[in-house]
Amino acid sequence: MSGHVRVMLTPQGRASLQARADQIAHEELPAMRPLLVEDERDERVVADFERLQAEHDRLVVLLGTSGTLDLDGLGSVITLGSRVAITDADGERRVVRIVDPVEAYLDEERISDTSPLAMALLGHSVGDECVVVAPASTWTATVLAVGEDI
Repeated sequence: MSGHVRVMLTPQGRASLQARADQIAHEELPAMRPLLVEDERDERVVADFERLQAEHDRLVVLLGTSGTLDLDGLGSVITLGSRVAITDADGERRVVRIVDPVEAYLDEERISDTSPLAMALLGHSVGDECVVVAPASTWTATVLAVGEDI
């Protein structure tokens, strides 16, 4: 067996990625197809079509091979999929959700599990102080709450 780790998505992340795949397949690619057969077509259209097709194909494979996290089954210890309220470097309250890098870009709350903040938080629980070693500085985050209803 290989060392490949299965990608695990949050239900919301899966839905967003599926919506993007559907948008490409049902709106963007069909809108471009007539432009591909024009006598004097712009090769940039071909390049854009190929880029969109490749993005769609990657999403279909990802959605077909990934698992879905059970967010209701997460406990008080911070793991992949956890929604966490912390104090940030400025002492402000901030809410983050730790996710696989493939869905970290979907919104401002999601952070990659490979980010300095996520790596500092993983395995901790409410009340813990976590040292975040980031490229710009090192700071301490305090875990204020863990759960969906924070």
